[in-house]
Amino acid sequence: MMKCQVCDENAIISSAVGAYCVAHFEENFEKRVLDTIKKYGLFRDGETVAVANSGGKDSLSLLYILSKHFSDRNKLVSITIDEGIEGYRDRTIETMKEYCASFGVEYKIYSYKDFFGKTMDKITRIKRGIPCATCGTLRRYLINYAAADVNADKVATAHNLDDEAESVLMNLLQNDIDKLLRLGPVSGVVKTEGFVPRVKPFMFVSEKETMLFSVIKGINAVHTPCFYAGFGFRGVVSRKIKELESSRAGSKAHMVSRMMSMKAKYRKKYFGRSIGKCAQCGSPSSGTVCDACSIKNELTATAV
Repeated sequence: MMKCQVCDENAIISSAVGAYCVAHFEENFEKRVLDTIKKYGLFRDGETVAVANSGGKDSLSLLYILSKHFSDRNKLVSITIDEGIEGYRDRTIETMKEYCASFGVEYKIYSYKDFFGKTMDKITRIKRGIPCATCGTLRRYLINYAAADVNADKVATAHNLDDEAESVLMNLLQNDIDKLLRLGPVSGVVKTEGFVPRVKPFMFVSEKETMLFSVIKGINAVHTPCFYAGFGFRGVVSRKIKELESSRAGSKAHMVSRMMSMKAKYRKKYFGRSIGKCAQCGSPSSGTVCDACSIKNELTATAV
């Protein structure tokens, strides 16, 4: 049995960052999250932080840590996007409500049905193509809307190391340097009016570690993936990255580290670029009409 690298207790996890017993794993996990927040200046005292909360293990673990360490200096508001996926999102919303109550954090829910006229279940029957592409566009739009609605200075998401490594590889394979440079602890490369900055306190902790942390803290979240996730390119990339990490431990961290170096190198080139506004909703957009409004227009024109 492997021993904890800090004490003589049996280790419950062995990863690229070391082997730890229950107590020292919990301590190390929280420390790494708090170090990320401090190093990259993710929050300032007095700011309102909207926590994107799906009701899953990652976002509930993030909400736990932020409520524990920042509720006395920041206003926390949980925002949940209800895509309208029956048997999945309705279950996680109930879990979200339960834990927001236990953590003493207020919550607000924003739904596809209210803003776009149709649930994701209906959208998949109307719109061709991969559901994740449409859902991702609408979800990002609503998260920004929700953050502005609660007057948030930042949006904290629970994207972990695995998520970030997947995004790096996806953007490299698709030769999308613009999107690649938007990654990192603070999303984006330019400050844009109308866009609430997104921050990722979990960016340097893995999915495996987050899962273990949620179990240790007794967070009984729904661990079932979205029903539509298997259709997306991310699912393919995720499986390949897990295979790579299994054969070469530390690959995910190295991939993200190289992305951070690339972002720093090209940062100046991208500063100063102007970003327009959507003629329909007024949100930041590189085109005349933003992608979310384009999808909304398409859905509105479809009588289903």
